[in-house]
Amino acid sequence: MSAKVAVIMLMLLLSVGVGLVFGEWFYRLYLSAIPTVGQSQFNASASHVAYLMYGACVGGVLFVWWLIGMGVGGMLKRAPKAQVSAGH
Repeated sequence: MSAKVAVIMLMLLLSVGVGLVFGEWFYRLYLSAIPTVGQSQFNASASHVAYLMYGACVGGVLFVWWLIGMGVGGMLKRAPKAQVSAGH
């Protein structure tokens, strides 16, 4: 496995992990906002799954943005430098 593939896999895992942390955080905010009397166990567990899926998708979007940034950075690095003429 090349270093480039290892970095991409690591960034995918980190991005999805950060997304899952956000999903769990928003689930905790949801639980604190809804009174326990007005919520069934089914709703609590279904919303937990929904928030975790939301977090995983956010992590995927973060990963795609990271890939786009790396691609644009690589293209800019390979682009020929424009020569600046002095005095014109």
